[in-house]
Amino acid sequence: MRTKIGLMKKTSRFLKSTLALLIVGILSFSCIKEPSQIGLDIVGSNPLNVLFSDTTSVRVYSVLRDSVRTDYLANNLLGVVVDPVFGTTKASLYIQYDLSLANYSFGEQESFDSLVLSIPYQMISVYGDSTAPLSFNVYELNEQLILDTAYYSNQTASFLPELLGSATILPKPFESVLIDTVHVEPHFTMRLSDELGRRLLAMDDTIYYNNDDFIDRFKGLYFEPVFSGGTGNLTYLNMRGARSKLTIHYKNSVSDSLSYSFAVSANSPSFQNYDHLDYVGSDPDFYRQVIEKDSTLGEQKFYLQTLGGVDSYISFPSLFKRNDIEKYAINEAKLIITNIDPNNIFVQPANMVLFQKRYSELDSISSYYYIEDSGGGEAYFDGYYNSASKQYEFRITNYIQDYISGKFDSDKLLMQISSATYKGARLIGSGFDPSSNPESRIRLEIIYTEIETDNQ
Repeated sequence: MRTKIGLMKKTSRFLKSTLALLIVGILSFSCIKEPSQIGLDIVGSNPLNVLFSDTTSVRVYSVLRDSVRTDYLANNLLGVVVDPVFGTTKASLYIQYDLSLANYSFGEQESFDSLVLSIPYQMISVYGDSTAPLSFNVYELNEQLILDTAYYSNQTASFLPELLGSATILPKPFESVLIDTVHVEPHFTMRLSDELGRRLLAMDDTIYYNNDDFIDRFKGLYFEPVFSGGTGNLTYLNMRGARSKLTIHYKNSVSDSLSYSFAVSANSPSFQNYDHLDYVGSDPDFYRQVIEKDSTLGEQKFYLQTLGGVDSYISFPSLFKRNDIEKYAINEAKLIITNIDPNNIFVQPANMVLFQKRYSELDSISSYYYIEDSGGGEAYFDGYYNSASKQYEFRITNYIQDYISGKFDSDKLLMQISSATYKGARLIGSGFDPSSNPESRIRLEIIYTEIETDNQ
């Protein structure tokens, strides 16, 4: 038995060594072939014609997006920004504060001092004018936010009319704050209504035994942005950060320097409202295409916008399904998109995504799903912004091959900006019309192989 095993191991090593040498030889040989000659040793004498095309017509146009889901976001936005093309966008915030400690007692003879709101920044540059102030008002919610409920950017919640506080600050998301000789994360503070602070302090101690009882009495805060002129900005906030809290400062019969904080916990519901004000004041070309739905204007340019704003549809009218598809192989297909307005203060998308419409046997409906090529990973699919070329490239080889082979009926793709729920970004892309945009036009570049069979 040992002899057989030893012989098998030696044979296995020999085969592996031989296979490795064979692969190296094949790769070395393949590297010196011309592209048009690759594969001739497989198909025999039939020539392979490797061809290139970038003349496939591309239809693109932009549409309003209904809304985006905005509960439990990675970061929050607050402010007003005015874009000369897209018009005005307002970002409001609704959020619940929870008990940081249960079974808390304020002690005997408690006396109120102040109620202070602390909000940390996300360390991200503002969207818009970094020199513009952020102005906002704070109100008390009159409607309880429900845990594990989906909230969308077109929703609102009721709030009480009494103003709890207002602030105008210059956002400093990268500037640490010095507290007692220690530099801490970037944040800002503001004082809220003494009336609310006294009311929170005066609640019976039993209210502080259970978070649900507390929320029945204090449902949270609403942050309303206030336009202060100019371009404005949307500021990124880290509302779930450790320094995000609402703190009562007070004294009692034992100590004259006490505090208790209400925190934004992992279970604290919150959501954003994004209001584009019906795009009143937007650029006329944008308004006619997106609001008045003149899709023909996509021949010159098209638009994308985050925060429940604008998506675009792309299709390829000159592509057709081929009965002789076995004679053709798509080596590579790339969709090229050019940013024709790169020199502005508004951030272009870091990357974008494509969806295709498919019929689901499971749900018996047609819906949009991630394009199959996106499963190949970032290095393959791409979709990221190239700041040098001012372009985006999408490798959609599988999609094009599957369409012309009749695997699915619709050639329509839906394009959206990634992170559209919590990051400000916008794009003006060039349309297909080669007469107005010969260099920057949206285009489909295809490298394909045409195989001439013996029976042709």
